[in-house]
Amino acid sequence: MNPPRVLRLTSSKTATSVRLFGAVVVGMLALSACATPAGGAISETPTPTPTAATETPTPTPVPEDTATPDVPTPTETVEVDAPYNGEVLVVTADQRGATLEVTAMIPGVSEDDGTCTLRVDGVAVATITSTAGNGVTYCGLMSADVASDSTTTRFDVQYDSASTRARSADSSVESSQ
Repeated sequence: MNPPRVLRLTSSKTATSVRLFGAVVVGMLALSACATPAGGAISETPTPTPTAATETPTPTPVPEDTATPDVPTPTETVEVDAPYNGEVLVVTADQRGATLEVTAMIPGVSEDDGTCTLRVDGVAVATITSTAGNGVTYCGLMSADVASDSTTTRFDVQYDSASTRARSADSSVESSQ
């Protein structure tokens, strides 16, 4: 057997190469330590435990002669710009005996030729044509015959035109006679 050989460095150039090689090895070891998970060792992924297979239910066949109910097919709805849905303000309301008199206005809309309708207990009893004002539409005096023995009459005013629909709140007036 031959004795081991000892290597001797004789030049400074060789010594620098060895130092450089050592620095590269130390750097690679440091970087490989970054890739090792905490705890120092790579853990193995646990093997899944086999589970009992469950049977998948099979669908029950439906006889062809069974009638299925008609299901309506949805239709596409086209949205149309809805007219301004404002509120009619009742300006005056007075009941004298068997006559109800009401005036109203629609703020924010100024147009002629709309229809103002006085409704008593939900029934249309008087209709007039509107008049445009400065930023407002007026419903002039609407008169209707009501029961003379009624002490309180419930009513509302509805407004319709080509561009506007509006309605007052339900109101009531007491007979002054």
